[in-house]
Amino acid sequence: MLRGMPIPAFTLGPVAALGLVLAGAGPVSAEPSLSGPAPSCVVMYESWRYTDAANTCADTWSVSVLYQDGATSRCSTLPPGARATVGEGYLGAHGHADRLVLCTTP
Repeated sequence: MLRGMPIPAFTLGPVAALGLVLAGAGPVSAEPSLSGPAPSCVVMYESWRYTDAANTCADTWSVSVLYQDGATSRCSTLPPGARATVGEGYLGAHGHADRLVLCTTP
């Protein structure tokens, strides 16, 4: 029923402006700054869909998944006793996870 009806130009302005704002919005977190391997008390579990990590340490650690292709996941902060999904699984864009590494940018 609205086919063929012109859309006034002034109604496109806010929509176009929102598109420009969203297009320039970059990633939510900065690229992780890696500082070395995660301690052995932070354990990684990989499946076809997700990579999880469990912190069995007494301290809080921020970790990132380092994949075999060199890519890294976003940093995830794990308090003692926590378990969380920290990256994609081996069917994702980067293949198998190689190891967990510490990151300084949570």
